[in-house]
Amino acid sequence: MPTHTTEALDAVTRQVRELIRQGRYAEAAEHLRRLHPADRAEVVTHLPAAEREDLVAHLDVETAAELFEELDEELAADLADDIHPERLADILDEMEPDDAADLLGDLPPELVETLLAEMEESDEVAPLLQYPDETAGGLMTTAFVALQQDATVDDVIAFLRALKQQDEDEDVDIPFYLFVIDDHQRLVGVVDLRELVSAPPGTRIADLMDPQVIAVDAWTDQEEVARVMKKYDLAAVPVIDEHKHLLGVVTYDDIMHVLEEEASEDILHLGGVESEPLAEKPYWEQKLTEVFRSRFPWLLLLFVAGSYTGSVLRMFDADLRRVISLSIFIPLIIGTGGNVGSQTVATVIRALVLKEMRPRDALRAWWREVRVAALLGVSIGAVGFLRAELWGVDPHVAWAVSLTIFAVILWASTVATFVPLVASALGIDPTHISGPLMSTLIDGTGLLIYFLIARLVIPEL
Repeated sequence: MPTHTTEALDAVTRQVRELIRQGRYAEAAEHLRRLHPADRAEVVTHLPAAEREDLVAHLDVETAAELFEELDEELAADLADDIHPERLADILDEMEPDDAADLLGDLPPELVETLLAEMEESDEVAPLLQYPDETAGGLMTTAFVALQQDATVDDVIAFLRALKQQDEDEDVDIPFYLFVIDDHQRLVGVVDLRELVSAPPGTRIADLMDPQVIAVDAWTDQEEVARVMKKYDLAAVPVIDEHKHLLGVVTYDDIMHVLEEEASEDILHLGGVESEPLAEKPYWEQKLTEVFRSRFPWLLLLFVAGSYTGSVLRMFDADLRRVISLSIFIPLIIGTGGNVGSQTVATVIRALVLKEMRPRDALRAWWREVRVAALLGVSIGAVGFLRAELWGVDPHVAWAVSLTIFAVILWASTVATFVPLVASALGIDPTHISGPLMSTLIDGTGLLIYFLIARLVIPEL
């Protein structure tokens, strides 16, 4: 099952499409079966909807299950709607419990009830449906290996061999770290697989395990789970309830999907685009109406907010008529303020995401940022003064420009520090309000600062 380049996958996609057009579904399915599951998903994603449905209908259950595990959640749900419940139940039984639960969570409740009744492994999947997708419980799998603390090394190795050999066609993954439970299913430790196989025969697991095991609660937010796994360099993290019962395991591949999803949402928010439902959809799968709905509210809000800038210009219209050269520097000033705001807000949001900063650190963060802003303001302000002089404007205007740049940089840095921290304290995602809206706010107030300073510095005003 070789890894395919983009060009090779494009060629496979064309071959599959041609076979489907000719009605040779078995051959098309065989082409797909020979691919890695991730490559299958990429090929299927690029097929038109009708061809996609025809192809999936001719896949064997195991291949279909691997495909559904790799597909985008919304696309998987759309395809699942067109599959007979009995066949879909068989596919769900072949899927990892956490992936099956994710798919069921996107289907109509009445269909979910039917599918659970049809499934043979529903007892592994049903408990996962009680947790939201964005929590550790929603991410975890119930297919994991747990050891009894009273077992011996010989017992465990024999068990692992039997587990691996119980079905030659089944790909059973033995993790590098095995979690240990007591007689009441409570998590009590973790064992390194390498230590296990090198330990003397007869050694009890209780004597070999590390009791200091990192775990998360089932209701822990997925971002916090990702942070814990990154901080402690974990390939998997156990999920427990309030009584420390081991419920499941979140693996590294699940967290990779979380990080991609969160990054997509943050990028869209910073660009002034509502992330739902676009963050989880490939670009070419996004409907035009969805793109319109995600962009229009923010653009309308920014348009209304941007009218504040026009109001400021209108308020100082007489000043602009008296000193025409003031208008030359408007783009320079609002651009500088927006750029400083963008730099600062990106720095603060990064610190918030990495838990390096908390809302209670607002004053400390502001004091740090404002000192940097002062150095930038003096430097950029001096350059602004020289630029104005080179353009031959009145020296009073040059001073107004220079002082304004200094003041606007301080102001932009202050706003960009406090807004995301206050938003975070209120439980609001700071990326929602820290992108274009921030720049629009700084533009308008920056102009106000400019004209007020100009009135103080320029005698004609």
